[in-house]
Amino acid sequence: MMFLKGSIVSIAKLISFLALDVFISLIANLSFFSSYLNEKIRPTLFLFYLSSVWALYLADHLWDAFREKEPLSERSAFYLRHRFVLVTFLTFSSIISLIIGFMYELDFLRSHYHVFLSFLLFLVFVVTKLSPIPKEILVSGYYTYGIFLPFSSFCENDRMIWIFFLHVFSNVLLTYNKDREFDKSQKTFTLIQWISPKKVNYLVFALLGVGFGFLLWTSIFQNLPWEFLWGMGFTYLWLAFCGLQNRNGFEFKSLCELSYFPMFFPQIIFFFSLLL
Repeated sequence: MMFLKGSIVSIAKLISFLALDVFISLIANLSFFSSYLNEKIRPTLFLFYLSSVWALYLADHLWDAFREKEPLSERSAFYLRHRFVLVTFLTFSSIISLIIGFMYELDFLRSHYHVFLSFLLFLVFVVTKLSPIPKEILVSGYYTYGIFLPFSSFCENDRMIWIFFLHVFSNVLLTYNKDREFDKSQKTFTLIQWISPKKVNYLVFALLGVGFGFLLWTSIFQNLPWEFLWGMGFTYLWLAFCGLQNRNGFEFKSLCELSYFPMFFPQIIFFFSLLL
């Protein structure tokens, strides 16, 4: 029994440290909105997203590991200990992203070049500590907008975009709240530095309450199909459960990241409907 428990913990750590939980969440997000907007995402664009986001997260974790001072976190120690393998993964993922991007998705990159350029610009600002906008807002905004970029039918006035953004923003606040000391030591411009840990939790629950209210309103007055209500609704409830936890470290971050898992619900319903 102890061996089984130890194996599960080791696998969970590996999933978290290699950002595979982010990988799963990204697939859930794209899957959900592909069903919601009734628009399929091209396989090459799907692979471009997966490889790009994975490379970005691996690079971010490596950068944090090299900057972190003693005593190191478990993740940073893991990255420094296995840096050769991780750099290999990062290089491979980056090459795949570049090949797919320039060979198969050049039109997509050209159409949204302003988004990618602004993202790179703000990335430089964050790294050089010159960003005029808090990191939480940048991460939440670009992630939300990036999820919708592949879908030509999305409307910026669609309430579901804002419902999703409020969840992403709440998720970022919860996880960054655990990293406040590291961000403070690195002099990163964040909202967290101006708010106490307890008030961050209050803010998160307020945002989740507003988002959940919008979701119910959309379901009642705009006839949102029940599978999307359940998918997004349980995503909100999962993150609210995370906000009640006192955990730290990789367990808490993975728990928050995997709050997007219920967004697979519409695809699961569609799959089983084909069997009936």
